[in-house]
Amino acid sequence: MAEILYSLPLWNAKIVAMIIFACMLVVAWLLPYDFIIKGAPDRKRWRDLRLWATLLTIVQLVIYYIF
Repeated sequence: MAEILYSLPLWNAKIVAMIIFACMLVVAWLLPYDFIIKGAPDRKRWRDLRLWATLLTIVQLVIYYIF
């Protein structure tokens, strides 16, 4: 089994990692808004952690795409 994984090109690992990041982002967006802002002093849009997760995931995907 290990020989098969070692024989795969590097771009396969990049695609798998990018799919995992995308799946985590989908899970983050499936969380209800009230759960996301629980404990926040106000309901301002910048406190929505899903937006921050999206921004950071996009940065991570770009890094994986480039390198």
